[in-house]
Amino acid sequence: MYQSLLQSSLIVRLMAVVLPALVIVVPLTIATRKQTDVSRDDDNVMTTGMRFVGAAFIFIGSFANVTAWQGASLANSSLKTEISSLAALTETILDYETDPVLQEAVSKINVYVQTIHDTELSKDGIRGFMEDSSNLDRKQRTKNSGLGAAPEVKRDSAEQQALDIRSAVIAIEEADVVNDRDLNRMLKLVDDFQIARRNRLSGTWPLVPEVVIATFLVITLAALVLIGRYPTGPRRELKWMQVLTSVAIVSAVWFSVLSTQDVSVSSKRFNVPIEAFLARYK
Repeated sequence: MYQSLLQSSLIVRLMAVVLPALVIVVPLTIATRKQTDVSRDDDNVMTTGMRFVGAAFIFIGSFANVTAWQGASLANSSLKTEISSLAALTETILDYETDPVLQEAVSKINVYVQTIHDTELSKDGIRGFMEDSSNLDRKQRTKNSGLGAAPEVKRDSAEQQALDIRSAVIAIEEADVVNDRDLNRMLKLVDDFQIARRNRLSGTWPLVPEVVIATFLVITLAALVLIGRYPTGPRRELKWMQVLTSVAIVSAVWFSVLSTQDVSVSSKRFNVPIEAFLARYK
């Protein structure tokens, strides 16, 4: 359910944090307001409880937000390096006159970028490791068949196409259609691309561990109960102001934690680099 919520739309996420908070707080507030003779002798105890739970809520909420933000930023940085390496590789290839082996390399790069857009970084594949049911057996081109590399590998489509890009550059080397300086540059860019891809895929998802979210949920429930039950004096409007403001703050923190973990192309920071590449080279 946690992962499904992260993959839902902004409206669904907002409703998922606002409505439960209101369902918990409003009945407690109404019940509190119906009590005619409320002793204020224990206000100091309630104040201490509110401060303690509020501090715990702020601490865990801030930790979850920072964790999500840093994880998404690292994934975005890796994606930008991945795409920029492929863009530089494509530019280097396009510096030469059209040749079938060069055209094949550019085509494989474009297919790869479109594939990660549609699978690994799509709404249903934001884990980054999305298993594709269309697994295929393929032969992997190597510089030296004596290296002992397995001749056949089984990958999902994106991983397969990433290997195809390297194979295409090795084919350029074998065809001897570029000079040594640009060939070395191409091989270096392929290495940079593969490292950036591995860095992106090595990130865990969800970015905020479930144990942290579970702890945050328990603290939130405690905070909402205290908010609803706290007397806040005889003034009715002051009580409702306190309740609604507190619900808004709690909902905003939760919405931020859930939304920051979006590492799919539905997020602009992930979509823009890919769309810019496809617009220029496809």
